[in-house]
Amino acid sequence: MRSMGVPPHDPISTFDSCVNAIENNILRNHYSANRTNVQQANDAFFAASRIVDWTKLPRAQRGNPDALIVGELSKRQLMDLYTKFMVDVTGPSRDIYDALFVAAGGLCPLCGNLGHVSTLDHYLPKAMFPAYSVHPGNLVPSCRDCNTGKNATFGAEAHEQTLHPYFEQAKFFEERWIVASVQRCNPILVQFECVPPDHWPASDKGRVHSHFTDYNLAYRFSVQAGAEVSRVIDLRTKSLRDLSQQSFREFLYDHGNSTDFVLNGWSRTMYATLANSDWFIRTDFEDPNWHLVAA
Repeated sequence: MRSMGVPPHDPISTFDSCVNAIENNILRNHYSANRTNVQQANDAFFAASRIVDWTKLPRAQRGNPDALIVGELSKRQLMDLYTKFMVDVTGPSRDIYDALFVAAGGLCPLCGNLGHVSTLDHYLPKAMFPAYSVHPGNLVPSCRDCNTGKNATFGAEAHEQTLHPYFEQAKFFEERWIVASVQRCNPILVQFECVPPDHWPASDKGRVHSHFTDYNLAYRFSVQAGAEVSRVIDLRTKSLRDLSQQSFREFLYDHGNSTDFVLNGWSRTMYATLANSDWFIRTDFEDPNWHLVAA
């Protein structure tokens, strides 16, 4: 999980840009006539973001695309703002989409830079919260795995909310809540789990557990770490073969402490775990039976 700044784009101006992309005058005027209602919905999103709890915002019922959601705007019309008048157009509204897309620097903040950004994810699913289909604060750059793997629902309680890159407290990015263990087998298995600090409130502990589970980080991190451990072992038998055990440990610590990587991402967590593993430091990986030797 990586923090990002709140998008600089004004929500009501973004709505206006999408509405201005509508060529049909009658339809465009219909959206414009409900601008005040949209502003009220935006105010509710802002208030929820201040306390980092969006669970009390009104939800649309499943199905029934013609149900009125914001003033005289239906669920279908609000969702169309995103798909038809933001994504599938050129001009100012598409420019906002593109700016939100590139703000992540190509790497997905939801999985801590594991995946490459391929789309914008609606933090509040647009089928449940269509009022925020084009709200910049609800649009998060996302990799395909995070966008498609997350359940298209949203928790009813605060502790069920996944983390939001734009609005969270610093502690979620500055304190460790993902840890790993390394299993002596061939190939080596790195297993990740969510272990939030004891002093955190129960709700915050629940939120990181929800994030860890909903984005399937245990599996995805383990797969990525497995490939990287193999590379580290190859380095240890070649360019790093002359390093003492202590120097090799320091090499791993350097990576595990590098601020170039996300604290609760797979890379720093894995390297810190390897650096703290005495058997990994002592193992002679040039021995083809290294995994059978007693630790």
